[in-house]
Amino acid sequence: MSRDGELLRISLTPDDKYRLYTPLDEISPYVRHATILYEDRFFKYHPGVNPVALARATIDYISGVPHPAGASTITMQVARLKYDMNTRGIGGKLKQIAAALYIDLFYSKDEILEAYLNLAPYGGNIESIGAASLIYFDKPASQLNKIESITLATVPQNPVKRGLNTRAGLSNIMKMRGDLVRRWIEHTPADTSLTTLADMPLDVRTTRELPFYAPHFVNYMVSQSGLDWNNIGPHDWETRTTLDLGLQQKLENMLAAQIAARRDVGITNAAAILVNYKTMETLAYIGSADYFDKRIYGENDGVRARRSPGSTLKPLIYAAAVDMGLIHSMTLLKDAKINFGVYAPENSDNEFYGPVLARDALTHSRNIPAINLLRQIGTKNFYKILSDSGVSNLKSPDYYGISVALGGAEVSMFELADIYATMANLGLRHKIRTNTDVPLDAGHQLLSPEAFFITMDMLARQQTPTKKIPFTRAPAAQLRHYWKTGTSSSFRDAWTAGIFGDFVLVVWVGNFDGTPNNAFSGAHAAAPIYFSLAAATQEYFATHGTPITNNNFLRDDLNISEIEMCDGVGGLAGKYCPKTVRAYFIPGKSPIDTASVYRAIPIDTKTGLRACSRNPDTTKMVVYEFWDAEYLDMFRRAGVQRNTPPPFMPGCSLDAVMSGRDVPTIISPIPDTRTVITDNNDTAEITFRAISDMPDAKIFWFLDDKMIGTTMSGDILQYRTKIGDHVVRAIDEMGGGTRIEFSVVK
Repeated sequence: MSRDGELLRISLTPDDKYRLYTPLDEISPYVRHATILYEDRFFKYHPGVNPVALARATIDYISGVPHPAGASTITMQVARLKYDMNTRGIGGKLKQIAAALYIDLFYSKDEILEAYLNLAPYGGNIESIGAASLIYFDKPASQLNKIESITLATVPQNPVKRGLNTRAGLSNIMKMRGDLVRRWIEHTPADTSLTTLADMPLDVRTTRELPFYAPHFVNYMVSQSGLDWNNIGPHDWETRTTLDLGLQQKLENMLAAQIAARRDVGITNAAAILVNYKTMETLAYIGSADYFDKRIYGENDGVRARRSPGSTLKPLIYAAAVDMGLIHSMTLLKDAKINFGVYAPENSDNEFYGPVLARDALTHSRNIPAINLLRQIGTKNFYKILSDSGVSNLKSPDYYGISVALGGAEVSMFELADIYATMANLGLRHKIRTNTDVPLDAGHQLLSPEAFFITMDMLARQQTPTKKIPFTRAPAAQLRHYWKTGTSSSFRDAWTAGIFGDFVLVVWVGNFDGTPNNAFSGAHAAAPIYFSLAAATQEYFATHGTPITNNNFLRDDLNISEIEMCDGVGGLAGKYCPKTVRAYFIPGKSPIDTASVYRAIPIDTKTGLRACSRNPDTTKMVVYEFWDAEYLDMFRRAGVQRNTPPPFMPGCSLDAVMSGRDVPTIISPIPDTRTVITDNNDTAEITFRAISDMPDAKIFWFLDDKMIGTTMSGDILQYRTKIGDHVVRAIDEMGGGTRIEFSVVK
């Protein structure tokens, strides 16, 4: 059942029956009266068998009467149905009689009648009055009226010929229920109107017309039910789910329309799940674009399938980094080319931004900053965070390495919705609910709520829509979305996961057989569908009188402060910062330093060169940009001009020059990494590269105190390095030096 009581599906039992256990007090008294009247008028008085009827039937049998009178009581029928007896022969009939006497001895009449009504066949594979009532008349057994009760009471005596699933059965039942109506009126003369009703044609639903809504969701619920129908007794046969059927159908129609509009680029399938993160109730669950389309393997459940999530896990990386005090939203990160031996990760656009703020690195899905943050967090720490977030079937942390930052660990849409709901609840994780009878659990805190608040603030800064995402129109009243796209390797999966109002929505686009398609981009394939479904959700709740509104995640109990920071370069806005912006940070945890890019230095008024020292008579203070050597090299290679300081005037002391410049930056090898030898050698060829803030500077290389060569700034030195832990130093000709550690293993 849906959350509002609409029937989603009547599922088959393990033995392929429609069977719904219904307690006697939930069965219409008309059914009880009609059944006893038709099957066993003396049911309440005999000890399980009717001796008079039994004697009459025995005489008829001995006399060879073609159609002997029946003697089977309701209790005897319970015995036959319960113990699956063959009662055609004398031996079987005697066993049935003995079982009936035993049953009547130990069970009350109400218990026996209840057992009969839950075991009796009602045509085809329909058993039990509960199933028959729900299938034929679309109502529970408690709501059956008199003529409906009379109709169903006559079926079990000959369910093959009287089942309401066939035209012949409908025709046969008309005569039989007419006979029972006459008996009924004999006992209750006031019900003469039943004669007219008995002559009216039957309006029933057959098993071919049963509802089949939200098929993937219902399949999942059936798989989780663990019901055992082999024994009669109380079962939770009716499951009241959290699904909103009206919303489900609206989103199914919208998803089908979105797929139809994109078939020309090979997009034929998608899946989606919508969860209310406040109640953790699953409101919509679409496992594929079309359950019945065999071409797309539509019966597969995309919500439960495990796929590479692309970049949709990056918010969790940033939340962990914020929680560890590594960054805040305005921390300046490096988006520069890195190399891990044979592995050189790149961004999806094959470009590098250079210096980039954390919030921009996240919303623009830059891979290199995410990898660098993951290395600082530690893959084992992040592995535990994933596990605590509900991601199952994870392999060992060493199996994934840094690839986990880019979608190396497969997750399901259900698990991804769980993660984003945890973010929306500021780190308090509850299990997603699909059954209204299951209460919301107490939950457990994953990371600090402040860390998730700052991460949510970063996600909200991605504009909706953007120039890169072709939406048909922007909504008139902007609903804030906290969203992230993801694209898996080789364009096999496209994702968009987001939070809006009280809801988490996850959309996947792809093929169940893993066939790639360049159109499977998170930004261009999944995001437009995500926003179409979100708009449909917004419209649905607006028409139901509960419009969706933005939530304010800044709670009073959060240790969060807001301060002016330097736009574009991060850090506290110093004296010379040209533009400021307000941003959040965690007092006592977030790394807060004054922005050092913009500095004022003395410039000689005659030559325009950098003065050795400040002299009010001969110099003036001018603001310039001071970037790390690596950034300067990237700017030079990209042809980007920066307002960098001019050279020092001739005659400046070495101390003055050194105090105004940075030491070289070692680009390769990456600090604290391991190079694995995969062949039979005991050495590995390592690439050494360093950048100086002086583009023509010479770099001297020392490996474990042994000089191994020289390069110019930015050039490469290849050197075969033996197994072990190593220290490499890079010293430029001005004496500035730096060192890192790395290792070679086999």
